[in-house]
Amino acid sequence: MALFGRALAAALFCLPAAAVLASDRPYLAATNALADEDDDNVIALESWIESARRFREFRFEPEYHFDPRNAVRFELGIARDRRSDPAVNSRGAEVEFRHLFTDLARSGLGTGVIVGVDWDGRSAGREGAEQGVHAWAFSTAGLVTLRPTADTLVHFNLGGLKATSESARARWAVALEHEIVRRTTLFVEAGATAREQRLVHGGVRHWVKRDRFAIDLTAGRRHGDPASSTFITLGIALQDIYW
Repeated sequence: MALFGRALAAALFCLPAAAVLASDRPYLAATNALADEDDDNVIALESWIESARRFREFRFEPEYHFDPRNAVRFELGIARDRRSDPAVNSRGAEVEFRHLFTDLARSGLGTGVIVGVDWDGRSAGREGAEQGVHAWAFSTAGLVTLRPTADTLVHFNLGGLKATSESARARWAVALEHEIVRRTTLFVEAGATAREQRLVHGGVRHWVKRDRFAIDLTAGRRHGDPASSTFITLGIALQDIYW
């Protein structure tokens, strides 16, 4: 059976790397510590497509703000990876809760914490004859956001990840964004999970209607994910939807 699907596509492309942590778009690794300045009970929706050579992924991310400092976020995703033979199909879901301790606008420093639970399922082979495995992961991170200038934000994350049958691993992310012209922001980020993967990523987000509707185009490179790859993403965002 083709050496059992090439050892089930090299153990489904190294399953522990499957835990894809949620983030604040347009970032892929970083989460900010910014309080929502609008009323309570606000919903935000983000959706994006990631494309690399022989790899495609779609993600959908709704977020609900109970109040300016407390929010819950869900992330759903599907992907098809043809870098192995047979191809690997994956789907995942994550829920995260974020609490902010301080408000950047009031204290000059945004701080908080985020905790999340991630489920990931992967299968390899033709439809109807697929072999699959599943994994859970728990993650947490401390968040810090600074505003060095009126048009610039810097975000720092430091935390850990514990996946099924794996030891805990540290993870970090740092991101910088700057509004270059009205309603258009450039950003760059870097992040890593110890012993597994590293990410460098950046791009541009334009607010068609400020704080309401945005589009973004980004590019980046992952190292050891488990295979290094260059990718692009295209995303849209809907903010401040009142419930």
